Parts: sequence; structure tokens; C-alpha cells
Amino acid sequence: MTTINEIKDRLDALESAGRSYAGLDPRVAAQECAHAAAAFEQNAAADVAYLLARIKELQKAIITAAAELSDAASDIAASYAAEDEETEEIRIIVGDPVDKLVAVAQGASAQTEGATK
Repeated sequence: MTTINEIKDRLDALESAGRSYAGLDPRVAAQECAHAAAAFEQNAAADVAYLLARIKELQKAIITAAAELSDAASDIAASYAAEDEETEEIRIIVGDPVDKLVAVAQGASAQTEGATK
């Protein structure tokens, strides 16, 4: 089974293959490049499939956690808020980050006002 570290290793090998340094035979550099490219290409489809599966798992986990956080905020608000305004404030305080998590899980950019600070 492929791992993220194995994918990183193949990318690193591809990036650094054939870098010249003093005494490196150009034929050896070309051979290193060809070997790294072949290894990368050989695993590309499986690597992409693996990464897409992990992304799907993360999306599901984020949506589940967001729902649980929203439920917790409602429970906390119901238990501790003395006024409707406090209840709404608790829901907003928790709701904004939850909305951002859900947006990212649904494919929106992670670049938000809060994330760029």
C-alpha cells in the first residue's frame, strides 16, 4: 500500500535526480533522471488514487467534526447562556470556524481572512 511518505520520497527523488555536482558524469545524471522519472510515472496513478481517497476521508472527518462542534455549541448555549443574546453569541463564536471547516471540506479555498493573518 502506498503511503504519503513514499509519495514524498518519489517526488523528492524526481526533483533531485541528476542535479549536477563536481565530478558527476553527465551519463550518470541522465540515468538518475530517467530512473526517478520512471519510478514516478510507474506509481503516478496509484499515488493519485491514494491521495484522492485520503482527501475524501478528510472531508468526511471534517464534516463529522463540524456537526459535532455545532451540536456542542448548542448544548453549551442551552446549559450556560442566561439570555438569548448569549446563546446567539456562543453559536456565532463556534459557528464561524465550523463554517470555514465545512467550506474547505467542500472544496473552497482555505484562504480566508482569519487564515491569512
